[in-house]
Amino acid sequence: MKYLALDIETVPFEINHKDIIQYLMDKKISKERRSFDPNYSRIIVIAVKENEETKVFDNENEKLLLEEFWSYLKTKKDFILITHNGYKFDIPFLILKSCINEVKVPFSINLNKWQMENSNHFDIMQFFSQYETFTNLNLEILGKMHSIEVSGNRISSSDIEELYKNNELDKIKEKCKQDVELIDRIFKKLCLKHLEK
Repeated sequence: MKYLALDIETVPFEINHKDIIQYLMDKKISKERRSFDPNYSRIIVIAVKENEETKVFDNENEKLLLEEFWSYLKTKKDFILITHNGYKFDIPFLILKSCINEVKVPFSINLNKWQMENSNHFDIMQFFSQYETFTNLNLEILGKMHSIEVSGNRISSSDIEELYKNNELDKIKEKCKQDVELIDRIFKKLCLKHLEK
């Protein structure tokens, strides 16, 4: 069985339509919240880590980015996706953006969080919160709590939009790469034995 750590980075759309702006203001939907909603934002980077290899996808054209990502995953056999908050963010975001972009998702990803052990998707946030019984830990804090850290300068998720506007995509790609490496290390150190028991 292969274990593929997965992470995505997103940025909100620039919205100029006055009705949409008014709606967002009325509903108090902040720009930060829009970054995490596929209806108001887009994927700019996807990273996947398998064993020692980390593959980072980026493309200004979201449709092409998604096609490349799903084509890559199609080449893999018998794998489980490993995410941090993938049940509530990464996977639904990827699925909905694929639908919006008319990109076929080549296989189903099980999002039944109550039977994660029998799924092709393992979410370490769900595992460590025990299905939201306890606090959902930030990925970096979760790593530090268990003496697992990623070397190099770390940027915050809140910096992604500004970096993107400044054409600093390399920094965003590096953050996404660091995140999948951290997910991979946490999973292998603390969760893998739970799956393989």
